[in-house]
Amino acid sequence: MQSPDMHPKVEPVSMSLFFKYKGRVKKSTFTGSTLEDLTKAFLERFPEFPPFSSRPFTVMHPEAKVGHEVDDMSDLYPNCVLEMSQDGESQTQQSISKRSVSGLAERERMVLCMVGLPARGKTFIASKICHLLNWMGIPAKVFNVGEYRRARVGPNKPHQFFDPNNAEGQRVLLHCSLAALDDMMMWLGQGGGHVAIFDAANIRTDRRKLVATRCQREGINKIIYVESVCDDPLVIEANIRETKLWSPDYETVTDPAEAVADLNLRISHYLQDYETITDNEKNSYIKIFDGGRRMELRAIQGYLPGRLVFFLMNLHITPRTIWLARAGECEYQTQNRIGGDTDLTGHGEEFAHRLAQWVDENIPRRDDGSESELVVWTSTLRRAVRTGQYLPHPKVQLRGLDDLERGICDGLTADEVAAEFPDEFAARCSDKLGYRYPRGESYEDITQRLEPVILELERSRRPVLIISHQAPLRCLYAYLMGVDQTQCPHIPIPMHTI
Repeated sequence: MQSPDMHPKVEPVSMSLFFKYKGRVKKSTFTGSTLEDLTKAFLERFPEFPPFSSRPFTVMHPEAKVGHEVDDMSDLYPNCVLEMSQDGESQTQQSISKRSVSGLAERERMVLCMVGLPARGKTFIASKICHLLNWMGIPAKVFNVGEYRRARVGPNKPHQFFDPNNAEGQRVLLHCSLAALDDMMMWLGQGGGHVAIFDAANIRTDRRKLVATRCQREGINKIIYVESVCDDPLVIEANIRETKLWSPDYETVTDPAEAVADLNLRISHYLQDYETITDNEKNSYIKIFDGGRRMELRAIQGYLPGRLVFFLMNLHITPRTIWLARAGECEYQTQNRIGGDTDLTGHGEEFAHRLAQWVDENIPRRDDGSESELVVWTSTLRRAVRTGQYLPHPKVQLRGLDDLERGICDGLTADEVAAEFPDEFAARCSDKLGYRYPRGESYEDITQRLEPVILELERSRRPVLIISHQAPLRCLYAYLMGVDQTQCPHIPIPMHTI
């Protein structure tokens, strides 16, 4: 008597899919019913792979866009990308770990400790540094002690709370600083952080020593103090009215004059204990005077600190307007083709007229009511230049704003790329951030060539309208809004929108 089959037969699947290993992607027409069949098909495409060291495949979920191990044939779907990991880590994870610009020079953990009186632009500077580092692929995070204080005792504390003679207030502020330090050390130690920014007043020598001692105890020896010094009353007043009045500390105060008076009294309390950084502390520091008019440095060494100094040299705290707009619709876009340098269509020409009208109606104005001196930056491509043609303002063409270079795929539709270069199509689908077109560019390349544009943008004090293309505008938006670099290729930048 024949025993029943305890393992029912699985019907074979047949589909086109892609195998990925060490950054290379190859197409395969797969037919099989087991994971062994899948491994055999992989080895046919990658014969150099050691046959006895196979590891689980990873596949991207088609809807959730999250990678998971392949357990059976039901995990496959047409044109999926199957990745063979290396040493227990997926190639995607490895590529992300290598993307950071700091990998070119150093991986040592670092703490930037902000120093300065209220209304000196410390939080603004800290957030700008954080945006830049994350945009470069360096994990950075700001730990703002003011947020810890508001979470613990609530906002709207009067100036007396900050009086150095108020023992209870000083005890609360110290505990909030210690809580922020604890979280910062946890993030640097277990959260994969690289650069932590400790955003607090830190105006006393003993408070700065507390931060340094805690960092050294945790094995973090690279500490740089960033002090913002400002004695210009006009700059201080402008900063108070532009930022501090919108702070959660004054959200229930309806009279701006009352809020300004309270903040000035708070500053006077801080002044009683203020000790500026000196060489006697033997610390590395960067001092920024009057919002960037002058800088003073001590013991700044290394690739990343040098980059930060160059960035801060171009930074200022004067608010101004930045508008981003995609070039109007061009001929290639009506044919679903990528790249090229074609002219505007009728819809694109109409957007150019409407853009000029909108800017004329919304151009920022100075306190005296006169128009600000707007400057227009465009890429060098025809459709971007033509989009700005009706704007009666100074224009600058920058190659750094040019569209993503598609190389051998320039001028093709997505279907044509998939048919003529299936491996390239799959490689880009699996890693849109790091994928580089043959003889073309990747989003990471755009990030690097936009750095001079970013520095010029931070240096400029005039309102700026940038007319560019989807990929570079995604990168610029990610920097300005503090969006993680990995999300950059997916930021929506709609057509004919400002």
